Amino acid sequence: MRVVGLRSAIAILIAVTGVSLAVGSANAETATLAVREAPDTADSGARDAAPTAGRAEERRNRRELRAKRGEEWLAHARVVLFDGIELSAEQSRGVDALVEAELKYGRRTLELRDELEAARRQGDMERIRAINAERASLRERRKGPNKTMEELRALLTEEQRPIFDLNRARLAAESQQAQRGRKRRPRAGAAVEAE
Repeated sequence: MRVVGLRSAIAILIAVTGVSLAVGSANAETATLAVREAPDTADSGARDAAPTAGRAEERRNRRELRAKRGEEWLAHARVVLFDGIELSAEQSRGVDALVEAELKYGRRTLELRDELEAARRQGDMERIRAINAERASLRERRKGPNKTMEELRALLTEEQRPIFDLNRARLAAESQQAQRGRKRRPRAGAAVEAE
């Protein structure tokens, strides 16, 4: 079985969320600096703020779309991982709790990103520090994908674990195939060379 593939797939899901947040953070800082460095006339300030607001909204929409895809992936992963396994009520509650914890983390991460952007626009350094402290605390408390998979597996009986392991390998293969498909697609806006 190829367990590394699933770990990679889950790590990619988490990394995409983290990287998108980091990229969003860098873009928000750049946009905030652009507004702060704009000339002090009311006319030019209005012109400069409008594109920044549009970019911020676009980034927020992209983050929400990624979060929605992450939630869809988690729902799909739950179905695939437990395909052919009859869960007891207690096992099902345990699985639901672990999945909900992942979803809760993702939602709170998005909320904090929005709060951070608002605090940056307002120049509220105290609020920025508080948000960053909460983000750091959240990252420390969060389980990694490998630990989450092991916790899911630990909920199962000895008879259920081999099926789970096969399903886990299947999920990893699906994720790798989807990743290869994304790599082959040309980027939007990329120039296509004439033959």
